[in-house]
Amino acid sequence: MTVPEMISSEIHEPIISLTTDFGDPFVGIMKGVILSINPKVRIVDLCHQVPAHRIPEASFLLSSSYRYFPAGTIHVVVVDPGVGSMRRPILVQTPQFFFVAPDNGVLSYLYQEQPDLQVFHLTDRHYFRSEISQTFHGRDIFAPAAAWLSTGLSPHAFGPRIQDYLQLEVPKPCCLAPHVFEFQIVHIDTFGNLITSIGQDFFLKEISQDQGQARNQGQEHRFLLEIASQTVNCLQTHYAAMNKASQVGAIFGSTGNLEIFANKASASQLLHVDVGDAGRITFS
Repeated sequence: MTVPEMISSEIHEPIISLTTDFGDPFVGIMKGVILSINPKVRIVDLCHQVPAHRIPEASFLLSSSYRYFPAGTIHVVVVDPGVGSMRRPILVQTPQFFFVAPDNGVLSYLYQEQPDLQVFHLTDRHYFRSEISQTFHGRDIFAPAAAWLSTGLSPHAFGPRIQDYLQLEVPKPCCLAPHVFEFQIVHIDTFGNLITSIGQDFFLKEISQDQGQARNQGQEHRFLLEIASQTVNCLQTHYAAMNKASQVGAIFGSTGNLEIFANKASASQLLHVDVGDAGRITFS
């Protein structure tokens, strides 16, 4: 076999991050496979609490995380309800990062954010385990492929470049009427905060410059957010600004998206709201 093209002659302590919807012992097994191929790699557990089978939510979580890693990091994402089916395993190269995942839309946010990318179909079985289970491609395909990539191999060594990779629709505010938009809940974090599809850039475009200045001063805006049985018309600057646990507020969180929260309580439980549920925001 011809020696594959290498990305560089030396790879110093490469990093592989892992995002899955499964826990022990499966994550540990994937780490064992990676370290058996490249014992010099550093492995970071990015998230293993993705709700089972929720591909769009995994895509959002990856989008809000990958850019904080050093250039050259390999991000492995295994949220794969179609494991064992005809869906393809893929490798994605962007100017700064690599991604190894099933071709099921789990990289959809990435595709929108990083137009300058290349996608490869993982076909060379030399970089898989010799025996491939129908139910654990994280161990048998994705982990070994990422490990071999971390040794400096070029993505071209793993299979052909493709253009027809699967892209899911990324939730964005949908205009219902002038200045009236429907939004979705795209993620619920550990504290029960509801992360919406309303980005800060979108929000600021919908309010005037005067309102933007008022926001910086902690004053109210002319907007009304409605979800379940609650309404919110003011942005908060910190979670503790809401005095009562039964009250919900809104804040722009670390992801850059608008969050609906309750102080020391779960907004999700208070409102009985789940990922995919919709709300409405009106700018006046």
